[in-house]
Amino acid sequence: MKGLPIFKHITIVQLGICLLFTACTQQETIIPQRKEIVDAVFGSGHIENNDQYNVMANTEGYIKASYVAEGDSVKSNQHLFRLSNEVQQTQVGNALTNLEFAKKNNSPRAPQIEQLKIQISQAADKKRVDSLNEQRYSRLVKTHAVSAMDYDNALLTYQSSASSLNVLRKNLADLQRNVKLSQQNASSQYQIQQQNNDYNNLNSKAGGVVMNISKKVGDYVKKGDAIALIGAGKPIIKLYIAEDDIQRIQPGQVALISLNSVKDYTFKAVVTKIYPAFNNDQQSFIVEASFTDQPANLLNGTQLQANVIIQTKKDALVIPSYYLINGDYVLLKGSKDKKAVKTGIRTLEWTEITAGISTDDVLTLPKQK
Repeated sequence: MKGLPIFKHITIVQLGICLLFTACTQQETIIPQRKEIVDAVFGSGHIENNDQYNVMANTEGYIKASYVAEGDSVKSNQHLFRLSNEVQQTQVGNALTNLEFAKKNNSPRAPQIEQLKIQISQAADKKRVDSLNEQRYSRLVKTHAVSAMDYDNALLTYQSSASSLNVLRKNLADLQRNVKLSQQNASSQYQIQQQNNDYNNLNSKAGGVVMNISKKVGDYVKKGDAIALIGAGKPIIKLYIAEDDIQRIQPGQVALISLNSVKDYTFKAVVTKIYPAFNNDQQSFIVEASFTDQPANLLNGTQLQANVIIQTKKDALVIPSYYLINGDYVLLKGSKDKKAVKTGIRTLEWTEITAGISTDDVLTLPKQK
């Protein structure tokens, strides 16, 4: 398909030779001819990778380090850039300090816990002594060796010791539960700050090639700023189609692609996707296509032009478009009256005639006003 032209109009006529007629001086008379005519929609566009994505800053800060260069291949979740954020580093440090403090308070030998355990041990000893004393007074009161009041005092002392021991044990359980909860909360806060700190580490989402790096070490970035473009997946064609032509495009149609980087060759592609909404930035509709014979060494971002083939007619009756009068009439040789014709496919060079004249007619070039 070397040398196949790409025309910036809605149709192509006699691919490769359709400019022969208009390359010469316009003839005064012609005879309608039988030719192959191709109806096509023009679009411009570029090459990009199917799954390409931008590496975005998750937080604000300065780019502290860059671990890749343009053209490098990267794996999924590979470390690409590091942002510097002193405030976040301080928060991580504070969270770690709080976590270490909480761990110490939750350890079996923590001062508060140790103190309560000592108090519980002392209270248990006192309860044991008071229990023995209560039992002794209980025996003595039966023999009237001690008064009932003395026994009641011994009983109250034992009950008070038992109650104090229970309170201390409950306090220890509450303390252990609280310090454990404090450690869990401190651990959660530390993890959150670590995750926030990880926002400063920018990793790749998927394997691919670094196509472009828009920020360098030392640059300040805000949250959401694009830092690099990663090309992932196979190359695809992005075409921009005018509003007037988008209704004529359908998936499966063949497109002839001319790359700006390979000017003497035309590649075939197939329309694979039509975006459902108008793109305000491009002021056009976007169509995707895939190569059927992919070029070698295809570079992301390569600019291109394309003709999407709508229909092809062989042996169509055509005349040069400039022989038409008001779009639907021609002038026969020897006649002053216009002849009405029906037209089919039209280009700037040729127009298909479906009714009104034949190859036996001779047409006269209309006078230019």
